[in-house]
Amino acid sequence: MTDKNSDIERRLRDALPPGQAEAEAGRVPDFDAVWAAAESNVSRRRRRMTAIGGVAAGVAIIAVVIFGQLQPAERDWQFVDPDEIASSTSWAAPSDVLLPKHQFDIYGEIPVLIESTGTSEGALL
Repeated sequence: MTDKNSDIERRLRDALPPGQAEAEAGRVPDFDAVWAAAESNVSRRRRRMTAIGGVAAGVAIIAVVIFGQLQPAERDWQFVDPDEIASSTSWAAPSDVLLPKHQFDIYGEIPVLIESTGTSEGALL
């Protein structure tokens, strides 16, 4: 019985690779075909992205040109009359309010500084 089982196993082992190859024939593409298809796909995507970028740049340039043409040449004083502003306004420095009140003049009235230690021949003790 063991000889019969081993004979069956050997025949199955020998028949399996050709049967598997026959079953998978045409379903699994060749590596070179897959590689060529992938390169073609990448090339197509790059061309498409380049074309989209070119179209976007062209649209942006056209929009800038059109927008530049639509703007009026002189916009500096469009809503403001400079003569009215010059004759009706006055200016005061905003920092005047922030300055402290005069307490002493640092250049003329120097306060007496009390020393914490005595001096002996110019050195502190």
